[in-house]
Amino acid sequence: MKTIPELFSAAAEKAPNAKIHFPNDGIMTYEEIELETRKAATGLAKLGVGPGDRVGFWLPNLRAYLGLLGACGQLGAIAVAMNTRFRKAEIEDVLGRVQPKVMAFVPGVGRWNHIDILLQVEPSLLSCLSAVVQCEGEQLCSLDQVNNYSYASIINNPPIKISRAKPEASFCIFNTSGTTSLPKFVLHNQERVVRHAEDVVNILAMEQPKTMVLQSLPFCGVFGFIFLLSSIRAGASFVMPPIFEAHESAKYTLSFDVTHIAGGDDMFSRLLEEGIKLTNNRPVPFPTLRFCPYASFNSALADFPVVAYRRGLPLVGPFGMSEVFSFFSMRRMNDPETLRTVGGGFPANSTAKIRARDPDTGVLLPHGREGELEVWSPNIFVGYYGNEEATQAAFTKDGFLKTGDLGSTCEDGSFTYLGRMGDVLRLGGFLVNPLEIEMHLCSHEQVKDAQVVAVATKRGMRPVAFILAEHSKGKFSENLLIEYCKDALAGFKIPIRILEIDAFPTTPSPNGTKIQKGALRKLAIETI
Repeated sequence: MKTIPELFSAAAEKAPNAKIHFPNDGIMTYEEIELETRKAATGLAKLGVGPGDRVGFWLPNLRAYLGLLGACGQLGAIAVAMNTRFRKAEIEDVLGRVQPKVMAFVPGVGRWNHIDILLQVEPSLLSCLSAVVQCEGEQLCSLDQVNNYSYASIINNPPIKISRAKPEASFCIFNTSGTTSLPKFVLHNQERVVRHAEDVVNILAMEQPKTMVLQSLPFCGVFGFIFLLSSIRAGASFVMPPIFEAHESAKYTLSFDVTHIAGGDDMFSRLLEEGIKLTNNRPVPFPTLRFCPYASFNSALADFPVVAYRRGLPLVGPFGMSEVFSFFSMRRMNDPETLRTVGGGFPANSTAKIRARDPDTGVLLPHGREGELEVWSPNIFVGYYGNEEATQAAFTKDGFLKTGDLGSTCEDGSFTYLGRMGDVLRLGGFLVNPLEIEMHLCSHEQVKDAQVVAVATKRGMRPVAFILAEHSKGKFSENLLIEYCKDALAGFKIPIRILEIDAFPTTPSPNGTKIQKGALRKLAIETI
């Protein structure tokens, strides 16, 4: 199996009784989904979509997402993931640099009105579109310059007879967050997507009987996308709500006997809270769960795994990035609890390789020494779309991807992820994970959350902390918190300033809201 159409047809053949539950759109089998992908392929082909053409997916997790995704595979076209929270600037960037021929969209998601955003887009940038496909709403929205077709009309076609899929055909593009440059567009081909999905099926044991997956993550990010594709590869039944909503997701988990959920700490925290309410404080609210791949984004929830384990949530830490997909590696369920949710683990693909390099000397490091992680896998990305220079710069001469992550390797073949190199602080000549300082600050009753950055001073790089204060525990005192740090941390880790802030600057991502460390660093420099 090497192509996307083979992925869908294999699921239809191996799992005829599996069910895909769309809370707002009924129940389908894999056979019905596979047929719909071929009908959608005919519909897109009529709009001029062929091999190498890009199709924008500005969609929540809808049935149409599956149909159009499979259709792109059939046609050898490229699915371009677009976050539903994108506004005018991000949409213009995709239109200008990726130039999709067709874009699938919904009129709005939550408080985001997509029609209003499209009407604000520079008209010349819409010229790349031959059509848009509206995937929700009975009445088509009127858009100047662009023909609008309903998804119903796209699948109201005979199934495509001849697939144009090839293993090496480019298949999907994901948008990376830009820090010092514009976002890059990460390109993967069909064979590598399918092969990685198969690897993930194995590490998550998704072919076990009675597997039921909750697709809680948006497909516009690699975390949710690979979780979806792996579910299809396994022929697993799954529930697919359009967006994550904690109360509804807790109800789905209970009523469908869900076994697999992936998500971030914020998501699992809210899910557990709702599960406890719905089960009247049952000690283990979700007894059917087997695997919960878990990513940590919020330093204020650093202790959440302890609470989760007591409540029976089988959290386990994966590692991933857009260039190597989510679930590049994962911890094992029999690891000690203190290690099980730490990013890293064992590679999903048995031939993958990981090493660490000293960022200052360029020397490869022995096991246990911290440096920049470099990885190789047969499932690694093809390159950055339209940016050959960035593609070449991302790799070492011998073909390893420079991840930009800090970590260390272990003798048993696993590795530990510590943080982004850009976030890691060089203090007193040592590499310091800011989470260590943040967690200590959050342990004080006056602190709800904390973020730490480093700034250059006459005494070298020094940490500066920003906190959200808990005013119910007394008036915020910077001196008190600095003394609190002096009692527990090495001198070079003690913040020279601890500044109260109303809210951290953030940016949305498919996996959760990310704090903009760069904006905090700029504010720290201005303040100091």
